[in-house]
Amino acid sequence: GLVIGEGAGTLILEEYEHAVARGAKIYAEVAGYGTNTDGTHITQPNKSTMRRAMELALESAGIKPEQMGYMNTHGTATVAGDVAESHATYEVFGGKVPVSTIKNYIGHTLGACGAIEAWTSINMMREGWFAPNINLTEVDPNCAPLDYIMGDGREAKVDYIMSNNFAFGGINTSLIFKRFS
Repeated sequence: GLVIGEGAGTLILEEYEHAVARGAKIYAEVAGYGTNTDGTHITQPNKSTMRRAMELALESAGIKPEQMGYMNTHGTATVAGDVAESHATYEVFGGKVPVSTIKNYIGHTLGACGAIEAWTSINMMREGWFAPNINLTEVDPNCAPLDYIMGDGREAKVDYIMSNNFAFGGINTSLIFKRFS
């Protein structure tokens, strides 16, 4: 079930030329994003608009689903949310993209979760290690057959990651970050 967490996070977005001119350390590039809202129910997620947010992000980034190396799911640990999100993800990526969430480590930080999860995902991409879904030993049979990272996590060098947030009220956002080189 859902556990509330507490925290804060900030991502500083800056034009490439400006960052280089001031000698900034660049952690990743925002490659694309997709956002929409369905507004049909305050807490009942809509699989089709979740899927569309991910598709819009891929279109914005100009990449194909098979180029995605990792996805940080919204992963609220609610029956309605996880089932809908897993099926939306499967419709876009099949079962090929490794997925996990950090909410099982820190809880749902509500308004802060987007920034915290984006930063954590970027850092995992930079380190080449992706955290597992802790305490997940058996996937709900109602969820889609995704590549859920379990156990000790996973080492992988990837170039693109996606961080999803599907909020109360049907606000859906998918961000794609690219490894900076």
